[in-house]
Formats: sequence, C-alpha cells, structure tokens
Amino acid sequence: MRIHRLILLAAFMLLEATQGVQARDVKIATWNLGWHLSQAEAKDWIRDCGQPFKLNPASGLFEPATTGTTKPGWELKWGRNAKIKWDIAVKPPCDVYQANFKIVPVTEAAYQKRAQQLQDFIGRNLDPDIMTFQEVSGATAVREVLPNNGADYEICSFGTFKVQRLAIAWKKSLGTGSDCGVIAPLSLPDLAAKDQVRPGLSLTLQIDGKPLRIMTVHLKSSCVSPLEDRGKLDGGGDACPILQRQVRPLEDWLETSSSGMPVILMGDFNRNLSHEKTSIAKSAIRSDGSDPATSLPTGVLVRSLYGEVNDGAPASSALAHLEPECPVNAVARQLCERSKRELFDQDALKPLTRADSLGCRNPIGLDQMLVSSSLSVSNPATKVAIGRFGGTRPAGQGHPDPLLAISDHCPSTATLSF
Repeated sequence: MRIHRLILLAAFMLLEATQGVQARDVKIATWNLGWHLSQAEAKDWIRDCGQPFKLNPASGLFEPATTGTTKPGWELKWGRNAKIKWDIAVKPPCDVYQANFKIVPVTEAAYQKRAQQLQDFIGRNLDPDIMTFQEVSGATAVREVLPNNGADYEICSFGTFKVQRLAIAWKKSLGTGSDCGVIAPLSLPDLAAKDQVRPGLSLTLQIDGKPLRIMTVHLKSSCVSPLEDRGKLDGGGDACPILQRQVRPLEDWLETSSSGMPVILMGDFNRNLSHEKTSIAKSAIRSDGSDPATSLPTGVLVRSLYGEVNDGAPASSALAHLEPECPVNAVARQLCERSKRELFDQDALKPLTRADSLGCRNPIGLDQMLVSSSLSVSNPATKVAIGRFGGTRPAGQGHPDPLLAISDHCPSTATLSF
C-alpha cells in the first residue's frame, strides 16, 4: 500500500512539473489609432479647433483672433506646410477626420462615441493578451478604449516627447511588467527639437516565471517601399535619410534586449518589410556590400532596414517576420498576397479600403509584427477588418454629431506559444 502511495505521489509531482512547463497561447496585437487623445484632451482640442483664426499679415500665419474676418480652425487649410499658428507636436491638426476630402468638425459627443466603439471593437474582435498602440497621447487615452475601461489591463506609456506617443497594454492575469521605458535614441535627439521623430517604448513581462521583452515603434513616415525611388532607404528626399538614422538605434536595442529572453517587436514601421525581403539580396543590404552581421561601418548606408536589423548576430536576436493575411474576403486575401511583392498605388488599394473589406485608409504595408525565432507561431499575422468603422461621416439633418472613424489603420493580431 505504501509503495502504491509513493507511486501515485511521484506521478502527481511529475504531472505538476509537466504542467508547469507547458506553453501557453498568448494573443498579441498592434494598432495605430490615428492621433488618439483622452476625452479630456479631446475636449480642449475641439475647443481650440473651433476658435476663430485670422490671417496676420506680419507673420503670414493664421492666428487666434476675436475681431475682423475670422474662420474656425476646422475651415483652415492644414498639411505639412500649413500657415497656422499651431504646434502639432502638442496637439493634433484640425483635419484628422475627413469625409470626401473635406474636414469634419468634431464634437465631444462624437469623440465619446468613437471611444465606445473602439472599446467594443477591441473587446469583441481582438481581446488581446498584449497590445501595442501607436499615435496615442498616453495611458489614459488607451485605458478609455480598452474593454471595461482597462480594469483588466496594465499599461506602459509616457507623457513626454510629442503627442503621437506609444503604449503597451497587457492583461493583469498574464504576468507582471517591469522596465517600462522610452527608447530615446530612436527619436534622434541630436536633431533640433522640431525635427526629432518618435522614440520607441519597451517593457519586460514575466509570464509563468519566464521573461519576455516587448518593444513598439512608430518609425519615420514617407519612406515606405524600396520598389519606388522615394522609398529607397539610401536615396535622397527628406524622409529616407531620417529613417536611415533610426536603423542603428533599433538594431542596438534588439541586440541588447534579446540577451537571455525572447523578443516581440511590433508597431507602425512605415516601411514595407515584405518588399525589402523580396527585392534586396543579402549582398546588397549595405551600400558597400559588407556583411550585415558585422558592425555597421561609419558612413555606410543601409538599403534594407529588415536585413540590417535582423541579421541574426547574435543568434538570440534573430526574428521571424509575421507576414500578414487579410481573410475578410477572397479579393482582400489576393490583394494582400500580391502586395507583398508588388507596389500598389492608392487606386489599387481602394478595394481594401471599402467598408465591405478591411475598411481602413492605410490597410497594408506599414504595420509589422516580428517575434524571436525561438517563439512558436502557429498561424500568420492577421489583418482585422474595421469595415464601416473606418469611415467618417459629417453631421447632418437629424444627427447633429458626426460619426468618426475609429482609425485610419487596421489592427494586426497573431497568437504565439510562450
């Protein structure tokens, strides 16, 4: 009888030990929410966009005014070279929401409804264990759009730098987080303040006693694809030289952070990594033809961000790029596959932006998910359709508040074993 008990006890202990090392499925997601603010910040932004502006002949700028011929901020001409006294590093421009290329003035009620729609969408269609956000103003803005007002999540974010910030949210039940910190070198701090770009954000999670490092980025825009001249990373223009300078600090972070733990790197890269993988040979990753696994020589330019950063040296830094699929319908699935090899203009992308398809204005090619090669991912990344929620509709008779798009991007998700 004693021997029988000892055998049962040993079997029970073995079962517990086996269960202790079993991998768990972890659902990850990333989403650019498009100049997303907290409700309190949105209230101030709506007020400021609704104030009267008047052209000041001395400065050549439209400035807040109370007399003379004025027009509200909603009616001004915005854009990169807008002649308006307004700092978009502090608050979004007033043309964030548009319908038929016309600015849609925002109301507080409309912004509140958008937050509720985001909350419902994330809970119903994503339900992530870990989610990274881009273009959010901070932790409060994220908490307001998480299910149950974020009660089940912890959030890592920051309130410095410019208003297009980053955040990482994870379920409290998943594990504890530490080392939440801004990766300042990615912002290129040696540049003048107005020219600095967005930093990165990283965090360490302890899941079942095992560490996992997460980083989210929102890299320099307008240098998207090596298949077009303006997207050649070693070329001219204003954007690509800035993105070129972000390659080294991104690689430095990866090589340092991947020591002793797996890594998840995801966010808005503003770069089509699929095009880099299919069009740039290993021998052409650098302008001098040197091996990307060696230190990048001073003055040598990089042609492939993916090839340089993910060079597999050290071995622990090797990443798997999760190619996205668009399973919403057959047309979307085919276009997504073709887009990994072909350069599409805006007209070619229109079928994906429709309400009966993905629905977002920036459907593919920008948002990326990469995970350590040591992590098991059973299926490709998935682009989740936002459908009719990707469109903005102005106020009208019978509905005094506009309907705002929840984002101009579609979220990406994947499930990994950890």
